[in-house]
Amino acid sequence: MLIKPGDIQKVGNLLMDAVHEEEIRVLNELYEALTKGDIEASDRLMDELLVDLEDHFTTEEELMREFEFFAYPMHKAEHDQMRQRFKEVYDKWKKEKNPESVIRFLKEEMVPWLRSHVARWDSTTAAQLGD
Repeated sequence: MLIKPGDIQKVGNLLMDAVHEEEIRVLNELYEALTKGDIEASDRLMDELLVDLEDHFTTEEELMREFEFFAYPMHKAEHDQMRQRFKEVYDKWKKEKNPESVIRFLKEEMVPWLRSHVARWDSTTAAQLGD
């Protein structure tokens, strides 16, 4: 298991918490497939994670705009940085199918980013939005 659901704090907004739980599920399934060398499953899960991340970020951005969240530009900027970074990893995966490269990204970049982002930005956003 790459990340336990309890490793990401709940932010107190049911929709945001559900989105995070789904993302953790996809990350863990991807990690398991990569560590087993299951290229077909890994490929499918990389596609799923690409869509999942976009859904995650778009959902939060729509909520922030709807509620005129004061820190929308900074929060969205963090989303955009991860969008770009994951797309780089995704494109490289599609060319090389190198599990070790994606595992390293997940462990060293994605999971630490997710923990930090949820604790810093999503919790602040959820506090402003309510449930």
